[in-house]
Amino acid sequence: MSRSPGALLVISGTALFGTVGTARVLGPDDASSFAVAFARLLLSALVMVGLGVVVARRNRRGSAAAGAGSRVVAGLVRSPVVWGAAVAQASFQVCFLAAVVRSGVASGTLVAIGSAPLLTGLAVTVRTRRPTAGWLVSTLVGLLGLVLLVGVGDGLGRNDPLGLLLALGAAASYAGYIIASGGLLRLRQTLDSSLPVVFTLAVVLISPVLVLADWSWVASVDGLLMLAWLALVPTVLAYALFNRGLRHVDAPTAATLGLVEPVVATALAVLVLAESMTPVQWLGAVLIGAAVVLVARLGVQPPAAALAGAR
Repeated sequence: MSRSPGALLVISGTALFGTVGTARVLGPDDASSFAVAFARLLLSALVMVGLGVVVARRNRRGSAAAGAGSRVVAGLVRSPVVWGAAVAQASFQVCFLAAVVRSGVASGTLVAIGSAPLLTGLAVTVRTRRPTAGWLVSTLVGLLGLVLLVGVGDGLGRNDPLGLLLALGAAASYAGYIIASGGLLRLRQTLDSSLPVVFTLAVVLISPVLVLADWSWVASVDGLLMLAWLALVPTVLAYALFNRGLRHVDAPTAATLGLVEPVVATALAVLVLAESMTPVQWLGAVLIGAAVVLVARLGVQPPAAALAGAR
């Protein structure tokens, strides 16, 4: 496969990621973010595990496939890195789904996804104590964009303070997953084998919501449609497309192509949900996008495989 089809797969996957916020807002108002996150993770994990079993049996056949698969899963479950990735995954799901409800899809997605590469760079820079000029410039540009986006005017959602904090929490969780995924890569396991385990452990981490949340929304048509879309389209299908594309696209290119996600999210928010943006906030959004491009081209790079890890 050539580089161009690989890039097209990455773009397709990220475009599907960009539909998460709109799907959540169009879903039932009475569904809690914890419950939606749990249900999405659970259904996604079940589908991923099922697909993984089918592929393993096709490749190895019979008991040999089951034995090899069990050893891989056992090794992943024993790894602290995998648990760290699961914590980040669960935290991202809850924070992001709550942020888009409180702050609007456009602002919630732009802050969460736009800030994540900057926070990743900050974490790596603090650890290495070697800030690069590219990272410093991109961070300043991104911070200016963030201030313009959420601190000026009355467009683009509701500028809800708690919503902003939740979006930043989602960004921090995403950054944590990117860092943890570096350890996942050192385990020499592919995303196809590690993601189902990470999702399953994330389900376990937030399983107390089973007895604490109201689940009446699941019986509604809107609830079922929202859950089916969130789990199957911007999760299972999007990861499949994105991960296959990552085999043919390098990390800087994939990071830049990842800008499709907030672009799609913002377009859907404006066109479908009738959210508005002031000219100053449009400028802020552009600056956040420019900062992510700078991170991709000049600053600290996350592992390529991590870019699809926490959506």
